[in-house]
Amino acid sequence: MSEGSKPKKNGSKKDEKEPTTTIEDTVALLTNIPGVGPKTAEKLAAAGFDTLEKVATADKEELAAAVAGLSVSKAEATIAETVDVLEKVKSGALDLSGKSKSKRKKAPEPEPDKHQLDPLDAIDKAEERTKLVTGYDKEKAEMGIPVGPKWLTRFEKARIIGARALQVSMGAPILIDVKTAPKGRFAFAEAELKSGALPMTVRRSLPTGEAFNIPLSLLLENTRLD
Repeated sequence: MSEGSKPKKNGSKKDEKEPTTTIEDTVALLTNIPGVGPKTAEKLAAAGFDTLEKVATADKEELAAAVAGLSVSKAEATIAETVDVLEKVKSGALDLSGKSKSKRKKAPEPEPDKHQLDPLDAIDKAEERTKLVTGYDKEKAEMGIPVGPKWLTRFEKARIIGARALQVSMGAPILIDVKTAPKGRFAFAEAELKSGALPMTVRRSLPTGEAFNIPLSLLLENTRLD
């Protein structure tokens, strides 16, 4: 056989290599399935479901067992969504070419509003803050009640009745007619309070520690004791 008839070796030709798919590409491809995030996509790829076709043709129970944290109902929904994605790809409604390496982008933050400020020379001196006084506050000031409501509160009423009942039990002078007064120390003290005969003051304090002694008779003018 002549040298020209010898078959030539094909060693000079480079073998065509198929493009390799990285795990990042697989995860990015699987995230095109609605409801599948990067973590779930990684679990799917690790379990062998690294293509849309494998996910679409998988058994829901097998898929749920292979992927940790994926229930059977969720697996069924994932399979249905994958089938829908493949149908859109075949019909041309969805193009996944070049999207395998795409990453989710955050929504752009809105630009802050810009306001034109006046020069420092044009800014007038800030107005002095004045204390807001309502008509109710003026009315109380005219009555001589500097703090609190203009009536006797139920807590103040209870303290006065308790203090007066203690005084009566210790022999304090009686200020109302005993014959018409109700029985019982607390009922008797309440009757004295309603009659307005108690020469007492009500002490009210501010959070700053400042205290005021308000005549009881002044508060009884605006208090219903029924």
